[in-house]
Amino acid sequence: MHFKRLLLLLVAAAAIAAIVVPAADALAFPDDICPVESGGTVKICPQGQTGKPYSLQIQGRDGTGCVPYVTFRAIGELPTGLSMSSSGLISGTPTQAGEWTFWIEMKDIPASEGGVFWCADSKSTERQFSITIVQGLQILQRQSTLTAAQLNTTYSLQFTAAGSTSPTWSVSAGSLPGGLTLSSSGLLSGTPTTEGDYSFKVTATEGSRSDTQTYSMSVVPKLQISIGRSAAEVGVSFQLAPQATGGKPGYTWSLDSGTALPAGLTLDTSSGAITGIPAAAGHTAVKLAVTDSLGLKTTLDVPITVVPRLLLLKKTLRTAKVGTAYNAVIAKTGGARPFKWSVRGAPQGLRFSAKAGRLIGVARAAGSFRLRVNVTDALGATATRTFVLKVVS
Repeated sequence: MHFKRLLLLLVAAAAIAAIVVPAADALAFPDDICPVESGGTVKICPQGQTGKPYSLQIQGRDGTGCVPYVTFRAIGELPTGLSMSSSGLISGTPTQAGEWTFWIEMKDIPASEGGVFWCADSKSTERQFSITIVQGLQILQRQSTLTAAQLNTTYSLQFTAAGSTSPTWSVSAGSLPGGLTLSSSGLLSGTPTTEGDYSFKVTATEGSRSDTQTYSMSVVPKLQISIGRSAAEVGVSFQLAPQATGGKPGYTWSLDSGTALPAGLTLDTSSGAITGIPAAAGHTAVKLAVTDSLGLKTTLDVPITVVPRLLLLKKTLRTAKVGTAYNAVIAKTGGARPFKWSVRGAPQGLRFSAKAGRLIGVARAAGSFRLRVNVTDALGATATRTFVLKVVS
């Protein structure tokens, strides 16, 4: 009785197996993904382009072996930049043009390694494949933000592409700032007329190859520097405060390479102020630069003249005579024009001519007079000295 029951169970199991277990023909690769050319033996896969992502899923032919419970392995060298996963995915970004021929092994995954129960034995097949990589067309200007343009100021940018000498260029989405155009040769140029922020796509095309990049671009008022008088004086505190307008605020100040401030002066890179106490007289040509938050930069030549310190020279005044015309120079040196003079203690009949820098007139009385002379220049420097004038009869 037990023997008959066991026999019936075995027969039932065999019947079930006959229904569930598929026919396992020899493993094979399908022809639709990588077909074989007429008269050839190598399967030719879709070509790729350098610099462009490539993806190709290799599969086994349905109804062969243990498909889809199979694993793949590349034998030989794949195109540079590509690799193959155990699931049969060839992917990556090719970096070199050329033709690569290699083998692919497809192998059943046995039940002990995660396959199905009818794959007790691991069987495999190999086939030769070929992938051609052509030089891709790639726009070389990869930055997402283009240099900002300035209102009513000429703008020019030449787009270029690797893998092509003469692609056709176009704006494929968005719009350019008013006043700018993109030529078919890739020259973005013109004079912007409308302030604002813009976004657009630029496409380079040659035959079946193309590349597209998305760019943003700002148009702002022209970046400019304005500055006041830049005269300075030895030993006198100096301050020059340049102003930047236009561009996009967030300014940084600097001196262009090859220029330097006079000794004793420094530049505040955040405000642009030039301050200090000049140490020596002379003339310096400084190229002052300002850069805004968009990276726009403009420069201005700033001449800084440092004059000697204002001084009244110690000089004895010649003697004057009552009733006789008198003319004597009050000597000074240095300073910056214009000058303001004041004289106290001069005898009656004599006055000081600020325009001529002279003590002139006709003295009316004899005596010894102490003259207090003061002169102030345009930069606020002051020099004071006492002179003794003798008037005789």
